[in-house]
Amino acid sequence: MTGGMWSAIVTTGVFLAVLVPFTNGLRAVAAAWSATRRVGPDELRRGQSDRSGGAEPLAILMVRILQKSLRDNEQDGQPSDFVFDASRQYVMNEYDHNYARLISMYANLLPPLGFVGTTGGMLLNFMSMHSKDEGLELVSLALALSSSFFALTSFAVLDALKLRLYSRMLAATRDVQVLYNKAESRRDQMTSDRPIVPKGARASV
Repeated sequence: MTGGMWSAIVTTGVFLAVLVPFTNGLRAVAAAWSATRRVGPDELRRGQSDRSGGAEPLAILMVRILQKSLRDNEQDGQPSDFVFDASRQYVMNEYDHNYARLISMYANLLPPLGFVGTTGGMLLNFMSMHSKDEGLELVSLALALSSSFFALTSFAVLDALKLRLYSRMLAATRDVQVLYNKAESRRDQMTSDRPIVPKGARASV
């Protein structure tokens, strides 16, 4: 097998090895982008998104969990703020389990694969020195440098997108918090406006 064939095989293998996790990472990013999208106040109050397709917005999931937890809270007697914090933590754990960890897994594969490509390029370079093939020497150096560059760039892209997704996740939970605070304010206002009837006294009709 000639040096040119070796270089073609190694180059193709390295770039496919880098391209596969990068592509899968971008697919996970797309799903997380759909799940962390912000929805309107009316959709949040209904606990249902108007748009179909893609992953369910995590803000909608949080609203549904919060509504159910607050209904159960009327019997359990837990503080409302504790129920809200528990609902938010549950949704953030769902995001981390279904999206963030998957993106991190694919991103963390890329630097080692780039190092493998660099090592393969250096091996081809040693072969070119032995066979006095200047063309193979150029190809091997290009492979050693480009594989690391491609892998590290892909890692940086996925990591930057993961940070952006986390900020979108926080923005979505803040929207739910604003809705929750307004509902709590209305409930407190209704409670303060309600007349206090002394114990044992009959309310006038």
